[in-house]
Amino acid sequence: MSNNDHNNHQSGSQKSILTLEHLREYLLECDLSDVERTQLRSAVKRADDLVGQGLLDLPANQRMLFEKLDRLSPAMAGMSEQSYANLKSRLRKAFRLAQGRLLNPRSRFPLTGEWGALQKMLDVKMQRSTSRLFHFAAGLGVVPRHMSDAVIERFEAHLRDEAMIGDWERVVGNSVKAWNRLADSKEDLPALTPPPAKRTSYWIPQAEWSEELLAQLDAFTGWLGSASGYDRKRKKPLKPTTVQQYRHIVAISVSALVHSGVPMSDLATLADVIRPERVDQVLRYLYARTGDQVTPLMFQLALRVRIIARWCDLPQQDLDGLEEIVDDLKGLYEPKRGMTAKNRKLLDRLEDQRFADQVQLLPFILLDRALKNPNKAWAPALVRTAMATEVLLVCSVRRANLIDLELGKSIRKIGHGKDAFWVIERNGVEVKNEEDLRFKLEGSTVELLELYLRDWRPRLCPLPSPWLFPAADGTCLDPKIMAHAVGAQSKRVLGVAITPHQFRHISAALWMKDNPEGIFTISQHLGHRDVNTTRRYYAPPQQRQASRHFQEHILRSRETARIRIKRTNRRKSGNGGFNQGGDLL
Repeated sequence: MSNNDHNNHQSGSQKSILTLEHLREYLLECDLSDVERTQLRSAVKRADDLVGQGLLDLPANQRMLFEKLDRLSPAMAGMSEQSYANLKSRLRKAFRLAQGRLLNPRSRFPLTGEWGALQKMLDVKMQRSTSRLFHFAAGLGVVPRHMSDAVIERFEAHLRDEAMIGDWERVVGNSVKAWNRLADSKEDLPALTPPPAKRTSYWIPQAEWSEELLAQLDAFTGWLGSASGYDRKRKKPLKPTTVQQYRHIVAISVSALVHSGVPMSDLATLADVIRPERVDQVLRYLYARTGDQVTPLMFQLALRVRIIARWCDLPQQDLDGLEEIVDDLKGLYEPKRGMTAKNRKLLDRLEDQRFADQVQLLPFILLDRALKNPNKAWAPALVRTAMATEVLLVCSVRRANLIDLELGKSIRKIGHGKDAFWVIERNGVEVKNEEDLRFKLEGSTVELLELYLRDWRPRLCPLPSPWLFPAADGTCLDPKIMAHAVGAQSKRVLGVAITPHQFRHISAALWMKDNPEGIFTISQHLGHRDVNTTRRYYAPPQQRQASRHFQEHILRSRETARIRIKRTNRRKSGNGGFNQGGDLL
């Protein structure tokens, strides 16, 4: 048992532990066995190698260090699960031994007395919301009942100027809101002035709408969700979320008109709301409200009121007026196309070959874990996640077309004996862009599928069920459950949670990485109608490729120049590569 008395802070002569190098040196002073001391010091060094530069110059901040380690998986660290767990356990012990010497800004003013008693009364969520403010106020010597706006002003200045918190306004706002919730439940705590709202609400509740307007909106949205209608362009009912967006567009328009001075009595029907002059009034109100910016919502509103106008049988003159509004907006608004920053950041990680390899092997890493623990309750679900991930990588299907794969129909075996093969087929009406899809499964994908069907799927659902991914009661598995499982297991192995749809991006990016000229192949594989869609999302930026080639050229040219200069100087000076000034080129 180690003696930790020397860890207590007793005098200013003790040296604070600021970096991992200091922490590693401090372990030499601790009362530990030689084996344990070596293990703990090795854990500190290994952690620095994984998340630092190997110089042991990272701050001795346990929270920051473990946040970085949590972004890695055991496989990415080149360690087994148990070894990685042991590494973290030893790091925690090293920090625990050094607790009295670590420089932790929040621990300078530990919560004792009234602040400590108040914090103990709160749940974990509230403790987190108020922790920073509590520690700051305690450091000022302020007691809870004397909390005031003046303290908040000093708190704000501290976050902005001393702690240099980037989003200090959000921190202050959340802290004040949390404090006021606490003050509402305790009579002896004063309320604080809440932060000013960024914008006032302009929403008009539907209870104030006319009955005819509500009835027409219900009829219109019912038509949008129906299987038939006179709009030839609409081949199938709109999804409930899209229908709800239309309702939201109308609600925004009504609210904006009322706040622009239109009496509610003048908005008795849908036609009253979406006439061109009224739509123009709505857009001007929203434009001013957003600080003279054309937003995606405004552009979407202008596009969708045309559908409402046709349903309302507005005269052609009004329809033309709405088209003019859309054309005007197009000149002011350039819709963002291409991949989101979040997805692009994920695909950039594929430049790390080790990460790319782990992604491609993910289904079999999960399978291997299940095979090593076949009797565990979680093993069948893990194989199900492995199977789903394999289909996502190999077929690049969307989540909706993955989760409802039906045995004998959308996924089936054709032929018999050695000539048999498996296919996944989706009819165009089941696909987002209405393109038929067909994938023939090969090699290890088939082996995993047949293993899953034979040994693991019956354990997930003993009842008769047509679904490839059934729930325990035989129904189709909830897409949210599948998405959570895929995200959780990818986070565990790869260090980053990947959604099912992001695997579609990944599979395409992996192909383009190795086949930069194969844009047409991946476009057809993904079922894109237009190859430009594929190019916009997945083709590597030409500037990036050009820059890489240019830098390679510069490095080669520089090395050639260095060799030529050395040869010239040797001939001139004869002093073994040094010029007359004595400098080595």
